[in-house]
Amino acid sequence: MGESIQQMTGQLNEFWNNLEKKKKIKLIVGSLLLLISITALILFITRTKYTVLYSGLNLSEAATVTKKLDEINIQWKDENNGTTILVPENMVSKAKMELAAEGIPKGRYGREDALNDSSWTMTEYDKKQRANYGRENDLALDIEKIDGVEEASVFLNIPESTSYILNNAEKPSASVFVTLSRGKTLTANQVRGIQDHVGRAVGMEPENVSVVDDSGRVLTVTDENQEEFDLTEQLNMQQGIQERINKSIKDFLESVFGYGNVVVRSGVKVNFDSEFTSIQEFNPPVEGMEEGLVRSMEKIEEQMENMIEGGIPGVDSNVDDITDYVQQNGENSKYNKASETINFELNEINKQIRRAPGQVESITVAIILNKDALPDSELTDDFRKEIADLIYAATGLDTKQVEVSAMKFNDTLLAEDNLVKKVEESGQSWLWYLLLAIPIIGGVATVIIIRRRKREEADINEIIEQKASEMAIVEDIDFDSEKSKVKEQISKFVDKKPDAVAQLLRTWLNED
Repeated sequence: MGESIQQMTGQLNEFWNNLEKKKKIKLIVGSLLLLISITALILFITRTKYTVLYSGLNLSEAATVTKKLDEINIQWKDENNGTTILVPENMVSKAKMELAAEGIPKGRYGREDALNDSSWTMTEYDKKQRANYGRENDLALDIEKIDGVEEASVFLNIPESTSYILNNAEKPSASVFVTLSRGKTLTANQVRGIQDHVGRAVGMEPENVSVVDDSGRVLTVTDENQEEFDLTEQLNMQQGIQERINKSIKDFLESVFGYGNVVVRSGVKVNFDSEFTSIQEFNPPVEGMEEGLVRSMEKIEEQMENMIEGGIPGVDSNVDDITDYVQQNGENSKYNKASETINFELNEINKQIRRAPGQVESITVAIILNKDALPDSELTDDFRKEIADLIYAATGLDTKQVEVSAMKFNDTLLAEDNLVKKVEESGQSWLWYLLLAIPIIGGVATVIIIRRRKREEADINEIIEQKASEMAIVEDIDFDSEKSKVKEQISKFVDKKPDAVAQLLRTWLNED
């Protein structure tokens, strides 16, 4: 067996030595490609096939499911931002049974389930109740997708419709109970969104939807708690403005003084008053004129002169036998009257101006610089004023006051922050390093293999020369002498030089 292996090895060495250099390179590259292809094929065939275990989970349910899968040593993957859990195809049944025994995840009876479960034995009332229950669960699932809501329950009160004329129809209503995530609150807009979503899904007024959280607080926006919601939103808006200003100024100054050498804090005064102004103006239609165009004009003139006095009006003046008294003639009189009315055409301009709440009125900024990052480790008055002027120009807002100070920073905390940042960056880039290292390692391995082959060729040539010299020694053995101990000499030679004897035998066989 050993001689057969040595013989095959010798034939392979001889075949390799007879090949040209280009053929050797092609053979090496082809062998590597074949090896890579076979490895990839084996990995593809033997890879684990994953299938969907649960989908449409919220983050809390997904965390519970994956924790249980880790406990029972079942591999898993997630998709769709963690809402879909996948397990190996051959472990689906086991995973579902193990999770079902623990009541994970919490099952929900949806509207689709209600439609599928209906049968001819059910009454109309049962069908309506099942459909109503499924609708409640579907709405709860929708509400749980809102940021800050961990769990939700919806209860619908839909009165039965009757055909009685004198029936006092009760309006439908709904109640929503939400369990909020730790440290989370719902804004007034989110609560209104819940009311509107439930109301439109069932066909009721959003005002008839009540929202309560797990602390017993009524979240429904009313006139009584509107001020509380407004205050929360105002604080959030003010904090958001301050954070944006802090980040903008810090990034601006760190480009000059270096990362970690600037601390910025700002105070913002925001006016949340809503102001509504109505203005009504009248202007002439032609620019430069003080009066408008004449639309209509009315002119009246009256003149009277030497009017004769008349008698007493009535029938008494016509009766006979009336005593006549002597009267004097009236004096001459004049009466003039004139009036003129002109209507001008003017342009009427109505302006309604509403100032939205949330206007920034003033900003105060405090900046602390690291002394080690300053020239000569000192902050001069001129340099302080220059920085303040830059902040005035950079904010673009009415910055009332800017205070700039210089202090020596705690380098220990800064070093820890830099270390954390480097670790995060290295964690994101290790994959790129690995991808770059693969072709480099492959190239180095190819060069090593080629050099090793060349070294083996040189060793083989050296062995052949050595064997040729040993063959000359073999020829000196005295085979003609009957008393010579040929067998003994050959045995000793084989013991001392087994490789030479094997090479000699291969040479003889090749010659034959």
